[in-house]
Amino acid sequence: MIKIKNEDISFDGLSGFRDRIMSIIQNTTEDVHLDFSEITMSLDSATIGELMKYHSTLESQNLHLKLSGVNKLIRTVFRLNKLDTILHLVD
Repeated sequence: MIKIKNEDISFDGLSGFRDRIMSIIQNTTEDVHLDFSEITMSLDSATIGELMKYHSTLESQNLHLKLSGVNKLIRTVFRLNKLDTILHLVD
């Protein structure tokens, strides 16, 4: 499980976060689980785009991106964009 922090998904931190997660995704044979329990802000479109890229990459390997600890605001964003039907949200 990879614990995500606010600075990981900030404008300045997203590039480093992307590199770290893509390295994990490219070298895994298991589902990737991201823990959002420490996130206190919403997600911008760049971060959502990154999540969708991770999802697609894993799906091409017959694996899943699992998100846990997603707060109510982010769940609403996912629901409004119908991403809750694509992404695997777990409690």
